[in-house]
Amino acid sequence: MEYQGEANAFTLMKSSYNDAFLEFIKAFAQIGKDSRIFPKKCRACGAVYSNFADYIHNTNPVGHGLEPYLDALDVPRTLQYRNCRCGTTLTISFTKETYPLIESLWEMIGKESKKSGKPVREVVSEFREQCNRYIKEQDETAA
Repeated sequence: MEYQGEANAFTLMKSSYNDAFLEFIKAFAQIGKDSRIFPKKCRACGAVYSNFADYIHNTNPVGHGLEPYLDALDVPRTLQYRNCRCGTTLTISFTKETYPLIESLWEMIGKESKKSGKPVREVVSEFREQCNRYIKEQDETAA
């Protein structure tokens, strides 16, 4: 498909994302620049992921890839799970310091679940898939 200008390309890309997700997806895309999170190193094989795009491109999602822990250590956090190429499960912990929208994200997911009638886990899966796709597309566009 050929694009007729940058505006049409943006419209086509934006239309493939849930509008309720987009603000949160764009914020996740900025996480790769956070030196508190990246580079991420696999303790089993030594693989190093330099940023979020590298991490998304070169690891594999797991079934429960994004989970909230609102009471753990008295600090609300969300854990993201992905498998390194060696099979080891890697974890990234997102807190309000690394992802300021964390509480709003889970509120939005709850609202989307009620609005759509889908279980929260399914909405989380859709969010994660769209977020990963966005990050990959942004990385490919920048290259």
